[in-house]
Amino acid sequence: MEQIAPGVHQVSKGVNAFIIDGDAGVTLVDTGLPKRDGAITAALTSIGRSIEEVSTIVLTHSHVDHAGGAAALKAASGATVAASTIDAPAVQGEAKVPPPPVLDRVPFLKPLFNLLPSAKPCSVDELLGVSGPMGLVPDLSVVPTPGHTPGHISLLLDRAGGVLFVGDAALASKRGTVGRGWMNRATEEFDASVQRLAEQDFSIACFGHSGPIRSNAAGAFRAFAAALN
Repeated sequence: MEQIAPGVHQVSKGVNAFIIDGDAGVTLVDTGLPKRDGAITAALTSIGRSIEEVSTIVLTHSHVDHAGGAAALKAASGATVAASTIDAPAVQGEAKVPPPPVLDRVPFLKPLFNLLPSAKPCSVDELLGVSGPMGLVPDLSVVPTPGHTPGHISLLLDRAGGVLFVGDAALASKRGTVGRGWMNRATEEFDASVQRLAEQDFSIACFGHSGPIRSNAAGAFRAFAAALN
């Protein structure tokens, strides 16, 4: 586990999930792969919290590496699960999980995608719209970022100068620059989401599959967005 900002912790177990510790309880952003929920439970214990104190689980999107632990963690905590209106049916097992955009570029990878473990369906209690940022829990808001999946969302925490949870809407390099990442491809929808993120104010950015950008993260997104024009 790694502390990213006061009360914000990254749990890495193949993919990044995040713990937000607050006065009203604990919020989880994404849950990792199936059967990896123990890593999150252990991380909670290490900061003096318990799984029972998790009040909200927010999923950036429905892919198994981000939503795979949601059912187990919800059962253990009784937390409210929130996901976008568009991706929620896949989280609940009512619709097929959309493939990542990389499969449009390299279709021969489709058999490998099909080998990923499937997530246990998890009921979604709060449906998040994609028409614009909206309040979720205190100091956390939603920024719609469709592209990686049709209902992908990012989350902006009003703490430590702003902490953006990007999910798979972008990827950071080891040099601290921002790019689409190998799992995405250039589309008008994806690039519009990048532009939307570049319009936000935040100091830190947290990603699903790379390390965080700890300072001037909004500047890195604005540089990437400018390069798309």
